[in-house]
Amino acid sequence: MLVHICTDCNSVSINRIAADDNPESVLAVYHSYLDVSHHFVDEQGITMLRAEDMDAVYTQLYGQTVETAIS
Repeated sequence: MLVHICTDCNSVSINRIAADDNPESVLAVYHSYLDVSHHFVDEQGITMLRAEDMDAVYTQLYGQTVETAIS
């Protein structure tokens, strides 16, 4: 799922990732998220993915782990 926080009103929207979503775009969002603060969503009780979850992300998007995808 993708979590969006509105910069105007701070409302949180959670959206499912669909089968027809571009996996490279979803992966880009995941990587850009790793560079920002997590404290707002943590306060909302939302557990976000971390860098150590990368294998799970790749498995969900591509059906294989990072090591398998790279080699």
